[in-house]
Amino acid sequence: MTPEEIIENLRLHLATLYKAGLALRLIDAFGSAGSVLGADIGKLLAVEGMSPGVKKRLRCGKTKTQAEEEWRKCDSEGIRILIHPAASWPTALRSLPEMPLVLFSKGELEPGDSKALGIVGSRRPTPYSRTQANRFASDIAGMGATIVSGLARGIDTRAHISALEAGGRTLAVLGSGLGRIYPRENRALAERIPGDGAVLSEFPFSMGPRTFHFPQRNRLISGLSTTLLVIEAGRKSGSLSTARWTLEQGKNIFVLPSRVDEEHNRGGLHLLRDGAGAAISPRDLLLELEIAEPPRQPGRKNGPAPRPFPGELGGPIEALFKEEDGWHPDALSARLGVPCGPLLAALGRLEMDGYILKTPSGFYRMG
Repeated sequence: MTPEEIIENLRLHLATLYKAGLALRLIDAFGSAGSVLGADIGKLLAVEGMSPGVKKRLRCGKTKTQAEEEWRKCDSEGIRILIHPAASWPTALRSLPEMPLVLFSKGELEPGDSKALGIVGSRRPTPYSRTQANRFASDIAGMGATIVSGLARGIDTRAHISALEAGGRTLAVLGSGLGRIYPRENRALAERIPGDGAVLSEFPFSMGPRTFHFPQRNRLISGLSTTLLVIEAGRKSGSLSTARWTLEQGKNIFVLPSRVDEEHNRGGLHLLRDGAGAAISPRDLLLELEIAEPPRQPGRKNGPAPRPFPGELGGPIEALFKEEDGWHPDALSARLGVPCGPLLAALGRLEMDGYILKTPSGFYRMG
């Protein structure tokens, strides 16, 4: 693509920034960004979603100046300009509606990013939710999937960091330009991510965060994700916006279960009620991501072999935990054919001795 064509595409992108999908519809109608910019006004207004405001911006010389400045700024900052449908355009976004014409990227996208787990949740998570965000992001990234999130405080931050610490990849999608990282405390994280992933935005370099940017950003998080995991979402959580986009894009949603009386996860519980999958273990997501589960090792890496579970029920319980790390007592009772009373007593002893852990939602997992 020539510099002139890049400028034309940037002009069209900036003029239609808040009209999701309009730039691509205009190109479908007229063939190229250059043709859109020179098109007859009457024909432009016939395109779905077109408005007098967009028409004015397309004809405004200021938009051309802004596009030229944006191109120079990206070049000086080492930011890639991804233009639909070039080879560099993310594979996951190619067939989805309401996508932007341009994405700005700090870092490289890779073919393997097509297997990606989106993780979103509360900006003020409980300790339990932070722990589970670390667990799911670390395990899934360690198995080769990319973790996608929004660089927000709380769950997003934990997901990005855990993916990187596991030696995996992560993509961060911003609700601001790449020159205005938000929140500010995540600037160091945003600088770290391009080494093993990318920081992405559809917004111009110097544009700050605005409230209405984040729902718009959320369609890209869901678009880049194969499936979505919601970890703690209140009634009005922005994560529910991402969930709605995920459903509209024909993808599945998983939710970390919690107690039914926890208001801080009321939105997540409603998603479960409406048919979302319950994420008990990272293995629950492997089938969705089309990732083969790694074979179990007889001992822990760089450590001693695990102790066998003691007691009359220890062996049968241990065998089931080796099949699946995450059990509710009712399910264990049914599988073992053991009444709940003796089983709960055995689980209590194993928990006290450090063999297993009990989660706030009442499930048990390996300690």
